[in-house]
Order: sequence, then structure tokens, then C-alpha cells
Amino acid sequence: MKNMRRKSIKLIIESNLENVALVARAVKSLCALVPVESSRIELCIAEAVTNSIEHAYGSEEGHHVEVVFTIGWDELILSVYDTGIPMDPKLLGEKGPSSFLFNADDLESVPRRGRGLAIIKEVMDNVTYTLDKGRNCFTMTKKIS
Repeated sequence: MKNMRRKSIKLIIESNLENVALVARAVKSLCALVPVESSRIELCIAEAVTNSIEHAYGSEEGHHVEVVFTIGWDELILSVYDTGIPMDPKLLGEKGPSSFLFNADDLESVPRRGRGLAIIKEVMDNVTYTLDKGRNCFTMTKKIS
């Protein structure tokens, strides 16, 4: 695979949560092209696109979310673009208490939200966020062998 050029495909959906499953399934299918755990990648893209719709667009329909799936010779890159409210870049660097730590005997202690970014950071090898000319770009990279 070392001589392989990067190959990309772009998927564009409307900002409707019903479309998250569609793009997640498409990405999972594309993962068959590389040696990665496709269901973990599917979960990450579903979380990232959901965050884009819910946080950047406030769950408002009528906007676009763009997903670019790129295969390089040693990595898989997933980029999610939107033009909504920018993400606080500090969220990527926060260590804080883990969203996965809770008392299993106390159902009220189980976090209802906030696990998506923690899951993404756990599964992916690198996660970045940039803002360029009003366009948010959330990029997740997974090394492949």
C-alpha cells in the first residue's frame, strides 16, 4: 500500500439527524477497503456528524454537513465540515473526568450526554479541529497497517 496515492470520496448530507445513519453506513462500507475496525470508525463518524448537526447547527435543518473519507498509504482520514457555530477547540485538549467513569449502581450518575468526543478521542489516533473562513473542519485520523 506504500505506493498508493490518496483517494477521497465526499459525502454531503442535509443537517437532519435522520441522515446520520446514512453517512455512517456509507463510511462503514468504505472501511472495507482498509484494515480497520469498521464498526468503531462508523461510531466515530456518527458521533462527529451528530455533533455537527446538534452543536454547530443547533439541530436546525436546511444546512449541509460534508464528510470527506480519505485513504492514504498508512492512514484513514475522516473530515467533517460545516458552517455552523464554531467548536471550542479547548474541548479536544481537555482531560477532565472521563465520561466513562460512573457508579453502575447509581443510574443517575450515568452521563446522558458528552461521551461522543471521548469515544472519538479513544478510538482515533489523532483528532483536530480548525476554523477557516467560517468553515469548521473536524478531522479524525486512524493509522492503518
